[in-house]
Amino acid sequence: MIFSIYKTSLYKKLLLAFIFVGFFPFLLFYIYAIYWGEEKIVNKLISDQFIQAQKIIDVIDNHLSSLDKEVRFISKLDLMDDIVAEDIDKRIARLLTQKKEDIALDVELFVIDSDSVIVASSNGKIISAKFNDSDKLHNANKENKTYFFQGDKFYINSKIYASFNPDKELGFLVLQYNLKNLDKFFIHQIGIHNSIYNYKKKTLLGNKISFDIDISKDKGDYISDNHLLVYKKLPNRMQDWYLIYSVDKELALSFLYDFTYFMIFMIPIALIVILFIGILSAKNIIRSIVYLTQTAENITKTKDYSAKVMVSSNDEIGRLSVAFNELLHATNNALETLEEENELRLKRFIKLIEIFNTIIQTKTENECIELSINEMQKLTNNDKLHFIDNTSKSKNAIPIFVSDFDKDEKVYFGAIALDINSLSDKNEDKFYHSIATMISLQLDRIRLVDRTMLASRAKSAFISNMSHELRTPLNAIIGFTQYMIAYEELSEEQEDIVSNIEKSAQYLLEMINEILDIAKIEAGKMEASFVNVNIKDTLKDIVTMLTPLAEQKKLALILNTQELKDELFLTDPKLFKQIIINLISNSIKFTEKGSVNIEAFQMKDKIKISIKDTGIGISSEDISKLFNDFTQLENVMQKKHKGTGLGLSLSKKLSNLLGGDIELRSEGLNYGCEAILSISEEKKSL
Repeated sequence: MIFSIYKTSLYKKLLLAFIFVGFFPFLLFYIYAIYWGEEKIVNKLISDQFIQAQKIIDVIDNHLSSLDKEVRFISKLDLMDDIVAEDIDKRIARLLTQKKEDIALDVELFVIDSDSVIVASSNGKIISAKFNDSDKLHNANKENKTYFFQGDKFYINSKIYASFNPDKELGFLVLQYNLKNLDKFFIHQIGIHNSIYNYKKKTLLGNKISFDIDISKDKGDYISDNHLLVYKKLPNRMQDWYLIYSVDKELALSFLYDFTYFMIFMIPIALIVILFIGILSAKNIIRSIVYLTQTAENITKTKDYSAKVMVSSNDEIGRLSVAFNELLHATNNALETLEEENELRLKRFIKLIEIFNTIIQTKTENECIELSINEMQKLTNNDKLHFIDNTSKSKNAIPIFVSDFDKDEKVYFGAIALDINSLSDKNEDKFYHSIATMISLQLDRIRLVDRTMLASRAKSAFISNMSHELRTPLNAIIGFTQYMIAYEELSEEQEDIVSNIEKSAQYLLEMINEILDIAKIEAGKMEASFVNVNIKDTLKDIVTMLTPLAEQKKLALILNTQELKDELFLTDPKLFKQIIINLISNSIKFTEKGSVNIEAFQMKDKIKISIKDTGIGISSEDISKLFNDFTQLENVMQKKHKGTGLGLSLSKKLSNLLGGDIELRSEGLNYGCEAILSISEEKKSL
């Protein structure tokens, strides 16, 4: 209903156009801000969060690295020789205490002798007690690690060697670091939350998060209803820990939400203003057009083309009225001559079609010229009209040019002896030149067909002769190489060379056989011999034959014929078997792991054989190319398996001989491929 009113009212069209032009960009901008604007802001925020997270990670890593260097430096002081003294000097304890004060964090330093006994600590007391985590300390030492974790504590250790004997181990210097110290490196702002998480021990330090996240990569992001979160794996010593950086979504998108509320408020106001302006403008424009329309309708009813429209303004509508009056005058004059010319043009057009139909039926150049001249003599009532051959030219005749396909140019063929200068009507001139153009096109067609047929016969004869001539020496080469491998005493290197000769000859023989088959098909010399064939038994035989080839690559070759209701079908068993073997062999060739599934089923009036693999797959733009002769795609498997590029092309041509077709399907590279052979059920045996 709305569209019918829109079509019958220019006023409503103008009004809707004003509303559309004025309001639609406004609405489009609003929709963009709501849907795409939020997405872009979120993506930018996540990118910024990754940058901030990386800065925090770098600071933490540098901090822990400096502590590691500090521990290694202290462990190399000569003062550490006091470990072996019976009465350990308190200088070590004072040093550890001073170093703890310098670090100014929740840390403890211990000196542990070779018996895992604490001989000095940063609290200034000589404990002489067993170090609780000595097992983890020694395990870390065996793995050449200078750190280990225990609960929320991080331990940095360094071996102590005697200054008087660098090969003698005196013990360890251990720094106990409370991971809560890392809180000082986090960003403490309203709406921003930081924490570190050990995915193995399920330990979280820092701000807790109110939702679950699945940490499965080195870095990632997560968007919930209330938060924008990123996580990134810490490097080096804390490789099992992740930094989690979270921002409240409401805070991050506050500007967008404020803008959205403002737009919601402004949309009704903008619509009212645009509607008011549109109504006034549409009425002013339509007033003069309504008057012009009424006048035109009146002229149409009365057929009075002498009437005129009153011009009331100098604007575009006024100029339209002037043009309308001029149109009426021109129309009145044109109608007087149109009826006279119309009948003549119609007769000429019908005659031109008849001549064209006659010309396109000709088979030879002479026949084309003779029939064309005869028809033009009848048309012009001029028995003297004749054809001028290419040995002479006439300025007043209508020339005929034909294509020289060897030089790719137009050459003069002859002319029609019709004095074009005597024609008073230019349309007549075009009429006769159109006939000449049609003659030229038909001559080109006759020549092109003759050349094509000649080339096709020559190609088929050449391919057939060459294939037969090449197969004889190739069979001899294959026979000699097989004899040498079986009966001659060859060295390993010689046997490899002879084996390569045999493989190359077999490859060339396969290509020649495929080329010969394609040549036979194109020449129409290959015909299908239809007999009743048991499809299930034939498929089982093929799978049995190709199973060893699949087992060499550890592939599963699976056959399913449960959906095949009828077993006997009228087809050519040799061609059918050749197609299926080609398709299954192709799937095995380009599949490294997984399986090749063969399924036979019936769909309406079609019998279909599906060969589906888990191989390298094919991109959608390359599927159609594979049915062209000598076409091979560039891929990793191509280096391992050479081919002729004729297998799929030949299989498709053979399937056409059986009244069927082959279709390839693939979701893309690395997603496998499916080849489907379809045979029309009209061939099915009763």
